[in-house]
Amino acid sequence: MKKLIAPILLLITIYSIYYDLNIGTLPTNTIVAAESTTTVNDSANNPVEKNENIPSESIVVEPGYTVLSIVEELHIGPVNATIQQIINDFETLNSNTNASNIKIGEAYLFPIYTN
Repeated sequence: MKKLIAPILLLITIYSIYYDLNIGTLPTNTIVAAESTTTVNDSANNPVEKNENIPSESIVVEPGYTVLSIVEELHIGPVNATIQQIINDFETLNSNTNASNIKIGEAYLFPIYTN
């Protein structure tokens, strides 16, 4: 019986890693789109003006999401941009906002890339 426990634990571990990498454990359809506006107020009451050169969508950040995960959910299929380009475009659209310091419940403009 003891010889059977190690292979079973190994299989459970491998399956858990496979599931997490392919399917994930974060919710997928809970992003709430905010009203489409040209300006959005952040928590410091500084208006964030939309840059007309970068297509974007206003999204309210839900728990567990990052800039990259939200941009990936906005696109069907692969995103046609590098990670650095996504971060730079996000910070351009949302002046005075660092991509790594977004707040839950706040609305931000996220870039949309055409294929």
